Amino acid sequence: MVIRKVLPMSRKKRRITLDMTPLIDCVFLLLVFFLVTSVFKQDKSVLKLLLPETTSEVKQEVSEGFFIELSESQMAVNGELATVEGLRTKSASVQNKKAPVALKIDKKTPYEKVAAVLDVLQMEKIYNIQFVNELKKE
Repeated sequence: MVIRKVLPMSRKKRRITLDMTPLIDCVFLLLVFFLVTSVFKQDKSVLKLLLPETTSEVKQEVSEGFFIELSESQMAVNGELATVEGLRTKSASVQNKKAPVALKIDKKTPYEKVAAVLDVLQMEKIYNIQFVNELKKE
């Protein structure tokens, strides 16, 4: 026969508390870790261009279309060196003809090269062309 001792009900229950200080420290360390190790958006330019300056700024992201960079001697399409024929094949393979095309043109680029690129885009019925320039710092 087992005899149990009955405890009186008058004892107060201990309240369990959680110290939040170490938890806040861990969250802060995680935040610092992810800020330090994250990679920010980088410019996709292949060619070193000196863009014209402007005083007004309108930013629009080109996510669907493609990028064309023109310098005095070279052309790049989506970060890869190309020729006018390469641009023609790339623009012919575009499904959405209304997708924006961003043009980055160096200040010293001859007009003939710009006209050739615009002709190719016009032949492929791509009319949503955006010219990229630098914001003038005052």
